[in-house]
Amino acid sequence: MQLSPTAKTDRGRHDLFNLDEPTIELVRIQLDKILSSRGFVRSERMIRFLRFAVEQMIQRREEVLKEHLIGVEVFDRKPCYDAGADPIVRVEARRLRTKLKDYYQEEGRNDPIWIEFPVGRYAPVFSWSVSSPIAARPDHPARNSRPAGNAIAVLPFVNLSSDRGNEYFSDGLTEEIINALTRLKGMYVVARTSAFQFKGKSYDIRNLREQLNVQTVLEGSVRKAGKRLRIAVQLIDASNGYHLWSETYDRQMKDVFVLQEEISRSIVAALKPRLDTDTGIFRFRRSGENLEAYQLYLKGRFHCVKRTEEGLLKSVEYFQKAIQASPDYAIAYAGLAEAFSLLGHKGLSLPNEVMPKAKAAALKALEIDDQVAEAHVSLGFVKSTYDWEWVEAGRHYELALEIHPGNAEAHHWYGSDYLTPLGRLDEALSEMQQAQFLDPLSLVINSAMGFVLISKRQYEEAIEHYKKLFELDPYYYRIHTGLGRAYAGRGMLDEALAHFKKARSSSGDIPYVTGILAHCHTLRGENKEARKLLTELLDLSKKRYIPSTTFALIYAGLNEVDRAFNWLELAFQNREGPLVYINVYPTYDCLRSDPRFISLVKRMRLAT
Repeated sequence: MQLSPTAKTDRGRHDLFNLDEPTIELVRIQLDKILSSRGFVRSERMIRFLRFAVEQMIQRREEVLKEHLIGVEVFDRKPCYDAGADPIVRVEARRLRTKLKDYYQEEGRNDPIWIEFPVGRYAPVFSWSVSSPIAARPDHPARNSRPAGNAIAVLPFVNLSSDRGNEYFSDGLTEEIINALTRLKGMYVVARTSAFQFKGKSYDIRNLREQLNVQTVLEGSVRKAGKRLRIAVQLIDASNGYHLWSETYDRQMKDVFVLQEEISRSIVAALKPRLDTDTGIFRFRRSGENLEAYQLYLKGRFHCVKRTEEGLLKSVEYFQKAIQASPDYAIAYAGLAEAFSLLGHKGLSLPNEVMPKAKAAALKALEIDDQVAEAHVSLGFVKSTYDWEWVEAGRHYELALEIHPGNAEAHHWYGSDYLTPLGRLDEALSEMQQAQFLDPLSLVINSAMGFVLISKRQYEEAIEHYKKLFELDPYYYRIHTGLGRAYAGRGMLDEALAHFKKARSSSGDIPYVTGILAHCHTLRGENKEARKLLTELLDLSKKRYIPSTTFALIYAGLNEVDRAFNWLELAFQNREGPLVYINVYPTYDCLRSDPRFISLVKRMRLAT
């Protein structure tokens, strides 16, 4: 039985290697301290859950910590209880993780032992704090801190084909292997966004180790010629650059589905001696059996990840063609749901036009295969940001994370587009931190984390957070909009205006960026400049869709309250995504006492 923490453990804590009798006593002392803390003392459910789980681990009975038994033993469900229909254990486990995190950030920040629950598991892990006198001993393994052996980066496979148009295939193969490995219990795989930061670039493997906090790197190349396929892969120890395993595969294109599984299993076999935890059984999910549909699907993914209007529209086209080629292709429906969702989320299409299509595609995917986590994520997104069916939305996000706990996007959307609108900001921040851990170089995820800090009114922390992102990309417009919002929250309007202007120049005049720039002018008493930008947006709205919340924001700043509410009402009728943040977004503070605002919040079922 493994009792060392997973790769999620912070670099300031280290593995608790031996659970001898003195150590068991220390763990029990730590447990009692946690249970008597402010966050737990009045929460009987949490006390029962944590005590039960810790005692089972101490007695070396990790195998019994399953959802059904916990439901019966801790939450008094009947033996016939259906864990699939009743998510009580999953919901309470998520609350328990948040409570433990809060405890160690405050009361327990100097405690010698940490008790945590890795996402996707009900078995706790124990670790020494770096401040522990035991961890400080020269002979203790904690003195040799290193990235965990079960953390891996799969770098973009290089397209060696004579046809550069085959890049979609090499990218798609990389993504398939990433998705396969993230389904392995205890494996932490750097998400696609961060891994693809190194596409086409030279890099030093040992620097990757530090940037991504991984011990192992997988590289590969693809040569596609007609119906022939050659794939070369190599596994590298990131600490020294030595090869751990390599293989070359020469196959027919028709064998690509079997080949993906073969490569993934070979990687797992090569990694197992280095893993910190028991991985259990590796279950590979095949992408399909129809080669034509699969290649169309990969082209759809290739364009979807660009997140541009052109890219999303092209991805819709390819996903639809993939479905025509294979009508029961679940992941193609899931891709279509994601593309439609993003068109609505980014304000590129009217929500009423694309969100029902996203919902229909996600439902169809789940009708074919209810284990497609991506479809649960998209359905959760539609139900939260468009239908405002919050209970159902939460259920689908929970299911997505149960199926695929290593999915960074699932943690991201759950935190930013479900928990944040509901005002559950501590939980939202925890989810965003998990998404960041899985996808450390993602500008989208890092920017969204800053938005949660702003929603918590932690402006100083938000400013520091966004400043660190300049190392990733000093020109990314959402870093500047985030800094502008944080500075505005601090009342530092000169700095805010400067960053909003930079955001506008680097974003290509995205309408909502122009809107927050105009709002900043109103805060500075520069209403003439604000009205000039407002006129530009009104003229532009005659040619293309612009979210009504953009205009509401400007009119609120101009203190034209009735007009602001007229635009908010139109946003309500259109079910615009940005509207879900009105209950947490600081810019709307000036409207909160108005009965119309209170009514709007209640109609969106946001009131608690």
